[in-house]
Amino acid sequence: MKLNIETREDHQAKIIAEFEPSDLDKYKIKAARRIASKSKIPGFRPGKAPYDVVSRLYGEPAIEEDAIELMMEAVYPEILVEAKIDPASSGTLEDVDKGDPIRFTFVVPLQPTVTLGNYKEIRKAYAPKSVTEKQVNEFIQHLRRTYATAEPVERPAAKDDLVYIKLDATLLKPDKEENPELLKDRPLQLVIGENDPEENDYPYPGFGDNLIGLNANDEKKIKYTYPKDSKFEKLRGKAVEFNVLLQTVKQLTLPELNDDFAKMFGEYETFAQLKEAIQEQLQNRQTSEYDEMYYEELLDEVVKTATVKYPPQVLEHEMEHIIENVTHDLSHQKMELDVYLKTINKEKEVWLEEEVKPAAVKNLSKSLVLRELAKAEDIELASEEIQTEVTGMLTQIQQTTNPKALSKQLINKNYLNALTMDAASRAMSRKVFERLKDIATGKTVEVAGKPVKAARSKSTKEAKDSVQSTDEQKPKAKKTKAAAVKEATPATVKKTKKVEKTSE
Repeated sequence: MKLNIETREDHQAKIIAEFEPSDLDKYKIKAARRIASKSKIPGFRPGKAPYDVVSRLYGEPAIEEDAIELMMEAVYPEILVEAKIDPASSGTLEDVDKGDPIRFTFVVPLQPTVTLGNYKEIRKAYAPKSVTEKQVNEFIQHLRRTYATAEPVERPAAKDDLVYIKLDATLLKPDKEENPELLKDRPLQLVIGENDPEENDYPYPGFGDNLIGLNANDEKKIKYTYPKDSKFEKLRGKAVEFNVLLQTVKQLTLPELNDDFAKMFGEYETFAQLKEAIQEQLQNRQTSEYDEMYYEELLDEVVKTATVKYPPQVLEHEMEHIIENVTHDLSHQKMELDVYLKTINKEKEVWLEEEVKPAAVKNLSKSLVLRELAKAEDIELASEEIQTEVTGMLTQIQQTTNPKALSKQLINKNYLNALTMDAASRAMSRKVFERLKDIATGKTVEVAGKPVKAARSKSTKEAKDSVQSTDEQKPKAKKTKAAAVKEATPATVKKTKKVEKTSE
């Protein structure tokens, strides 16, 4: 076997493997047996007809074609070993030259590579803000309104009143094929002048102020243009007309801010304890949001200085993953992907190119750079860290999943393996980000990077083994529809076939 290897610009290896015509002979015998086993040849049991009989009935080209397929499947793993290539995914047989020598031309996707830049020179201040007294008081006021008593009043609505309304909403300038009717007779209750502490004001911040002065059974039209950065993605930059029917006005009587109020929440004896807990909760959430933004910006800087290479198959896989997530999210809204694309007035191909592909490129670059940073910084995980992460994830899942459904999932080995691997990935990412923060804030000492030797828990290893088990089999050629059509003719010079990744 003689190999000619060329690395292409798309991060794939073109391998031309040469063989002597005599190397094909043993596969021709196997091919003839396989043909005979699938055929009814008079006078012979299945698979027992001699070579010359099979050749006479089906033709030498048909045997040769089958033999080349068998040979290709057998030698492909050997070629990868000889070429010292660990493929990122299945390779493709691009051409077969049945001359002297016989030449197989493969295109094999290479594993992604990352060359880090001078990331240790990146500097970025870490300065999360403290929660203000105003934020704490606003949250407490929200709690008071939540536990307030409400009494109907025969007067116009005023600030701090609880009002019940019915709401219609219509797009003023809908796009082509866009349904202008957004809401119809939507019941809604709100406190006039209240700002949601989690910024979930609906239908938009300050909407309730438009209701001041209205009496029960009054109607009012309100026009509003959503900002370009609105949390309602579909409404960004859109002008909407609301029609409000005010049904009921109620005056709120708020509970006193004392120890009795604190005891309503079960865990606190004094109002001071409650206020302290609220401040801590808000601070944790605010710091968490800041961390997410800080680490995102920091990683972006590292990615800018790095050189990331991967084959198109890896990018396609990531795009498929994004599409699956979008489809899954839409299913919760009882919406099909095609319907969603109509609402945003985009053809699928345009959507894939303008939104999905850039997102996939960004995701890949970040995940690959994170992995390389872990290696460069010699960051390891202890089994206890993985277990802690798994426990935390399970706690979160328990809060949103039906107990019976969760019980069924937890006895599924594949689910547990996937959960463990996800936990390990999250824990490792967190440690890498912490390391990056130390570097960016000047708190670290220069250390020579060493090859990573990640410590894994037993469960993590099992998860990895489970995922890889399907790959640890002898690769077989997969026929595309095009190849299957070509099989209608006995002799073919060129085929396109998928060749699965060989075992490691």
